[in-house]
Amino acid sequence: MTTKTNAPFIWIEMQGGAPVCRGDASWRSGREIAGPIGRLFAAWQWDGAQLEAEVDSHGFHSLFVYEKDGVIAIAPNLLTLVEAGADSTHDQRALAVFHRIGVFINDDTPLKHIRTLPPAGRLIWQAGQATITGGVPIPKAQSITRKDAVEGMTQFFRQAMTRVLDASDDPVTLPLSGGRDSRHILLEMLHQGRAPRQCVTFHHNGAKMNNEALAARAVAARAGVAHDVLGYPRPRLADALRCTIQTGLCADEHAQMMPLHDYVARESGTAMDGIAGDILTNPDNDAEAFFALAEKGDFTGIARGLTEGHARVISQPGWGRGAGPILSPDMDEEVHDYLGRAIAQYADAPDPYQMFWMYHRTRREINFVSQSILSGADQVLCPYLDPDFAEFCLSLPYSVTRDQLLHDDVIAGAYPDYADIPYAAGFAAPSARGGGMAHKLRSGVDMLRITAALGPKAVAQRRDFLRPPAQLKRMPDTALRLHTLCLDGLTTGRARRLREIAERLEAAQPRRLVSERMDGRPA
Repeated sequence: MTTKTNAPFIWIEMQGGAPVCRGDASWRSGREIAGPIGRLFAAWQWDGAQLEAEVDSHGFHSLFVYEKDGVIAIAPNLLTLVEAGADSTHDQRALAVFHRIGVFINDDTPLKHIRTLPPAGRLIWQAGQATITGGVPIPKAQSITRKDAVEGMTQFFRQAMTRVLDASDDPVTLPLSGGRDSRHILLEMLHQGRAPRQCVTFHHNGAKMNNEALAARAVAARAGVAHDVLGYPRPRLADALRCTIQTGLCADEHAQMMPLHDYVARESGTAMDGIAGDILTNPDNDAEAFFALAEKGDFTGIARGLTEGHARVISQPGWGRGAGPILSPDMDEEVHDYLGRAIAQYADAPDPYQMFWMYHRTRREINFVSQSILSGADQVLCPYLDPDFAEFCLSLPYSVTRDQLLHDDVIAGAYPDYADIPYAAGFAAPSARGGGMAHKLRSGVDMLRITAALGPKAVAQRRDFLRPPAQLKRMPDTALRLHTLCLDGLTTGRARRLREIAERLEAAQPRRLVSERMDGRPA
């Protein structure tokens, strides 16, 4: 059974020895821009005999490819392929990895017959035969001092920002957090005389800004830049479901960013995204232990550390084992072996864990911020993905990045007038606030309406969405329950139903977004 969808896709199959095509013969994400600038990119072209498809050099724009029984099909959303008629058999190993680290690795998806194109991926299909090329080049460690690393990052990022700003004369909306990546973008825009039209920060603490918003406000105020804060209570389950569908069942994050999605869709122009800035410039708190394991060649040990760390983050006190034993039991050993082999691909990199996280978590999950959350913008530019900047950072020796202060030193040195403003951790975090009784009642009605729309299987699980989860924290629990509900029994008709639900929820999105505005405009 097949159906018609308005989302972009192409479906080609051999009939009587000749290819028959339906869908879009050609498609391109965003504008065509020349030069080595930071952006996500994907495209395909069918000329009646040959299909070509490609993605950007980092593979941060996901193109999903379906191959089975002489059919080739491509779309930027996995659910579009199922709606068009793709086999929805589950990939159990891929799901087991997802349940344990919250990420699909390599080119895996929840479905056995659908994969993504790799970094710098290029697909050629002709007469029933497909060839896919691409991959990640492994950088060699530079011999460089810390001082020269700071100087190099400063100059390469300045060059990257010049390129992205030269690529568009549009007004810029800049999501501004309390961290380093977006602050660096803002300060370099100001350095180059190109202030954003406005910065925007979301949070979920009602009228009282949290420490992320306070840090962002402090920088915007010093810079004299307009700053919108999105702090109104949200329909959490609706946001989670919209996000699950928008990301094609390939992510368990980003629902908290739906206020930003709604905001950007109402603005015109370009959005800037700080994607990859964190992993390119600083290791996280696991980096030291994982680097030591990599030096020993113990990549399975890193895999175990990743699964245990993720389990701790998402588990309720007293559980600590994460979602794996609940959703895909008895697969720990297989996951650790598969995950360890994926990390071992980068054994010769300056920091194998950094490379793995860059081309798996950042490429396969964080990429949906640019591809989906900010999709309402006319275009999304990602300066940290500038090829020269990324290559420089990935080739830095671990000894230079080890103290996790490299990015701090770059920003403080390049923009001394802002060096005294702390990041989010330096602001007192206000007490967490929930919505009022009216919001709680609306959320209850919302839960009943959404679970009913998901079908009979969901009815028995409504109480699980209402009561406090026993094993996983609320947000991970909700995300994984919705993911499982959407994936179970997935068919062409169910994929169409999910799209229709998402479209209705999109149309019913909250009207009020800006809870606090700095520049005198009415909120």
